[in-house]
Amino acid sequence: MKKIGGSLLIIGAVLLGAVWLVDNAQTFESHYDTYQKLKESELMTQGWVSHVIPNSSYDINETHRVSGGIVTVRFRFQPGDIGGMESRCAILDSNDSTIRRYRCREDVAAVVVRLDASGQGQILIE
Repeated sequence: MKKIGGSLLIIGAVLLGAVWLVDNAQTFESHYDTYQKLKESELMTQGWVSHVIPNSSYDINETHRVSGGIVTVRFRFQPGDIGGMESRCAILDSNDSTIRRYRCREDVAAVVVRLDASGQGQILIE
């Protein structure tokens, strides 16, 4: 009985490890120093990074999972560079006056953009 239990535990561990490995193999991360470098990468035309990211963005970190469509983009930007956001997206209510949140409609999904007064931003695709 102990051998069966031990064998089942090993098989379970191997299966769990395989699932973890496959999940991580489908997750990609990228870093771009400037908005121009991001544009050159074609991640925007492929749909992994929203076109609503401010043009002044820099220190851009993008993570996406191919199978689940999960995309997160973190970046820094010039705090005054929100004109494109204001004209293309709907502002969402916020209890914090230093943070502005927008909902933008992209081709496939809704995008939520969070910009704070210190020049840090984040984009999440829902």
